[in-house]
Amino acid sequence: MKYYDAIAAGYNELYSEEQLKKWNAAKRLIEFKPTDKVLDVGCGTGIITVLLAEKVASVKAIDSSKSMIENAKRLNNINYQVADTTELPFKDKSFDKTVSFTVLQDIKDQDAALKEIKRVTKGEVLLTILKRNKNLEKVKEKLFKYFVIKKTIEEEKDFIFLLS
Repeated sequence: MKYYDAIAAGYNELYSEEQLKKWNAAKRLIEFKPTDKVLDVGCGTGIITVLLAEKVASVKAIDSSKSMIENAKRLNNINYQVADTTELPFKDKSFDKTVSFTVLQDIKDQDAALKEIKRVTKGEVLLTILKRNKNLEKVKEKLFKYFVIKKTIEEEKDFIFLLS
């Protein structure tokens, strides 16, 4: 997480365009309802969180990097908090949907993270994984272990999965 703490101040300048491309592609897979309560896992500085908040009733956004969360809070008033994806501080089935953009490959205990995401989500999960990830096939296998893969899109840099 030191890397993300170090780049937090300039993250939007470095990655906004890439994150917006992922968001636009991901919206083709999932329908957000105005009544949805959504969890954004690994929200970073909130680039996608802000767009998501325009579509749903509420968004809870978490990231393990305190600096990323501090930068996100400065930009808007969404409910952000520092939290570990492998120990989500929410009750079972708290969210209608969960999204996670380009985070899973950075988590050491991916099984624990996926179990937690499944535990707190009632409905669909939208997840992106970097294509250049050296453990891509292992990560995909883990998705099958915990979820049904409903749809997949292959983008320039990522695979985008809709899970249930």
